[in-house]
Amino acid sequence: MMQPPSAQFPLLAWVVLIIGAFFFVSMLPIFFMTVILPIWRPEEFSFVSVIMLLIAAGFMAIALRMMKWAKQEMKTAGRQKKEMSLPSEERPSLLLLEEVPDKKPIWPWLVIAPGALLLISAGPGAVMFPIMPLFLAGMSTDSGTVPKYVPLLIILIGYGVMGGYVYWLFRAIKALRKT
Repeated sequence: MMQPPSAQFPLLAWVVLIIGAFFFVSMLPIFFMTVILPIWRPEEFSFVSVIMLLIAAGFMAIALRMMKWAKQEMKTAGRQKKEMSLPSEERPSLLLLEEVPDKKPIWPWLVIAPGALLLISAGPGAVMFPIMPLFLAGMSTDSGTVPKYVPLLIILIGYGVMGGYVYWLFRAIKALRKT
């Protein structure tokens, strides 16, 4: 039986929930270590520690908000699926539709899986992904024999790869939601 797109399996919600949970759990130690830092090692507590605490708290708040959204989407999809499964005189046309097997494309998983594995394996280091090209460009200037265009090239290629991956990730998620 054909279901409307809103009543289908909420794949994006599950992906957001799982990645958000991994991200939240990986940020907890950073958050708690920074919170107890003034008590544990007061000589190492500084303005940078407060900034790191705020960044960790912000990432945790975003992860919790996204997980809350995902849970709400799953509840809504479950409710709609129950409503669709109940017999009704109003929907005889849906029952008469011929069954079309859902063909899900494979290519989105070839985009999503490597990114998810990289994110999970990086753990708390995933926070460094957005600034990684800048860091690598800065490290390349430490040796005196590097041409001036190398840091710019590292930044352009790094952010180009990240931007391309994000573009294909959104297209993959949209392709999975359509089917």
